[in-house]
Amino acid sequence: MLSLLGMVLLALGGIGAVAVVHVGCVTIEFLADWFRSQGERLYSDPDLRAVTVAESIRDGEVSYIQGLFDTSREQFVEGRRIEAKQAEKRVRSAHAHHRVAVWG
Repeated sequence: MLSLLGMVLLALGGIGAVAVVHVGCVTIEFLADWFRSQGERLYSDPDLRAVTVAESIRDGEVSYIQGLFDTSREQFVEGRRIEAKQAEKRVRSAHAHHRVAVWG
């Protein structure tokens, strides 16, 4: 059986079209605000996990996928791509050892 991290990475291939958000700096507060806006869904469905995936860090820019991952269906049910010039240290630290970070 795949770990949650493995399932999330496999599901990236099928995520399809997602909204793209451009910001100057990805902060914990920016990520938390979006997760809070999904709060009712997160709290009512025990299979949902709040995740971010470090997609790329190149040429001084960063890209993350932020979304709700359904562990029973092994797919993203909501998500967005965040492109930025930089990410604050707390966000970078969350992805220091693995591309996937599970929040809360």
